[in-house]
Amino acid sequence: MGIRTITILAAATALLATRGARAADPTTADCVSATEASFKSGNEHKLRAERSQLLTCASSSCPSDIRKECVRRVQELSQQIPTIIFGAKDASGADLSAVRVTMDGEVLAERLEGTALSIDPGEHMFTFETAGRPTVTKTLVIQQAQKDRREVVTFATPTVAPSPVLPSPTPAPPPTNILVPTTTTSPPTSTASGHGLGMQKILALVAGGVGVVGVGVGTAFGVVAMSKKNDAQNACPTGSCATQADANLWSDAGSAGNVSTAAFVLGGVALAGGVVLWFTAPSGRSAGSTQVGLGLRGLQVKGAW
Repeated sequence: MGIRTITILAAATALLATRGARAADPTTADCVSATEASFKSGNEHKLRAERSQLLTCASSSCPSDIRKECVRRVQELSQQIPTIIFGAKDASGADLSAVRVTMDGEVLAERLEGTALSIDPGEHMFTFETAGRPTVTKTLVIQQAQKDRREVVTFATPTVAPSPVLPSPTPAPPPTNILVPTTTTSPPTSTASGHGLGMQKILALVAGGVGVVGVGVGTAFGVVAMSKKNDAQNACPTGSCATQADANLWSDAGSAGNVSTAAFVLGGVALAGGVVLWFTAPSGRSAGSTQVGLGLRGLQVKGAW
């Protein structure tokens, strides 16, 4: 018997001793079952599983004929199981040892120690993982009886993705000025006698008209502002907008809201002033005579009181 065979038998004996210390010796039924299972694993080229089953039936508690056959097959099988030695390096070429290795989803090693790993022959996908670096995958075809094959994988330098740059919000334009009729000295194109109304009541009517216009404008812009706000919320649900057009929706909604607020304030003040003027106006002829004219540039009021 050669030195290599003696070494294999010594390793098998040590493994059997360890198994005996951990668990009860296999029964005859266990030995027969392990022998049958070893043939099935061998036919499927699962050499590591076959060796594990042969070590069970090679136990001293098994019948001698079964034990001798299993010991013989362990010696032969140990020569056929391939081994591979993995190495890992970073992008600068430095060695890495804190690398977890899996084969077809099965963990082979939690870290690399420079020792040979036993694997089954055939095509396998190996996955290599280390902290802070992208995972590396490698598909290898392993030949039966191939010993101490060396494979080195290189981990790429981790890349930090740049933070997305959000577009700057467009400043809101100033509120649109609301135009109101102004009194001018243009000659009136038509006149209406105001013998039944005093000057103060005429002014009350004018203020009321301005107030109604202001409220109408405020309502219209308020509806527009609500619509634009809903569009902005749908385009930017998390508060961050992907495009400048989406960001402009918030600006448009704010502008429409400012106009609506200003119009409501002006309309409310005008309506309130009109009510006060109307109910505090003098009655009868003491109010004096007034004339209301519609000119080219607005409403013109004339009177004496």
